Amino acid sequence: MAELKRKQRISPGKSLLLVLLLAGVPLAALGKMMQRDTAADYPAAIMVDGTVYLVPVDPLPAGTVDEGEISGCVESYTETFPEKDGQRNFSREAALPYAPAAGGLALLCDGAWYLCDPAQFDDDGVLLPGGDRP
Repeated sequence: MAELKRKQRISPGKSLLLVLLLAGVPLAALGKMMQRDTAADYPAAIMVDGTVYLVPVDPLPAGTVDEGEISGCVESYTETFPEKDGQRNFSREAALPYAPAAGGLALLCDGAWYLCDPAQFDDDGVLLPGGDRP
């Protein structure tokens, strides 16, 4: 009978190892969930008439754009970089109006106008940072 009890007992070293292993699985899963997925990060952009425009952070000064110049709206949302006319990847609001502007498009979002510059790509189709030209 004493021999039976010895076989059922787990040594303190093995029990500590078992606890660490069992705790490590949920912690590893939590760590993976908390990591930012940078592969899916895209700059704020819209596509109009086959051109992708990057949306800046800072709005234009008030009164810069005449609302009578509005020529269309960006109406659909995409989780990726815009690939079709009328798509945006940064706001799920209703249609966002745009108007032609010097050097790009002016986009009305959250009550402010933003001057959107055409995106620039290298020969491989990779987006260039800051609108740099190849």
